[in-house]
Amino acid sequence: MLRFLGIFFALVTVYYALTLWPWVDANAIFPVLKVSARGTSAILSVIGVKTTAAGVVVRGIDHAVAVRRGCDPLEPIVLFSAGVIAFPAPWRRKVPGLIVGSAFLFVFNLLRIASLYLLGANKSPLLESAHMVWWPAFFIVCSLILWVLWLHWVRGAGSSLKPLAAVKPELQAGGA
Repeated sequence: MLRFLGIFFALVTVYYALTLWPWVDANAIFPVLKVSARGTSAILSVIGVKTTAAGVVVRGIDHAVAVRRGCDPLEPIVLFSAGVIAFPAPWRRKVPGLIVGSAFLFVFNLLRIASLYLLGANKSPLLESAHMVWWPAFFIVCSLILWVLWLHWVRGAGSSLKPLAAVKPELQAGGA
């Protein structure tokens, strides 16, 4: 457990340290924001809302949103990925989990931004609380649920993981 926590917190700390560098902001985070704006515009177009994306701005006829830092899916993806990488499982289980989980969280974020666009375009009084409270909390909870689902898949897939009793022999003797 200490190994897991150490690796998890080290990876998350490295992510936050890297995001402080302007180069990372310009060359890693900003491109994700631009792709998020384009993806959100595409989703809105699919449901019949005419928008365009220019840079980080999604613009409709009478409403626009800017996809800013913090509106990206990176933090939930990093939290999920750190949990996957830190967990003692074979890489043949980690890699598919990282790919599928990251893609899911990215698309989920596009849906989140699209819903916020729609709330704003309809001048909903729920916009501020949805943007600042409910969606961020729900997004982090979703990344945790996704990690638990990945754990279930890893444990149930006949993996080479040893049961806890095999790792801690004192548990076989009935000790706690």
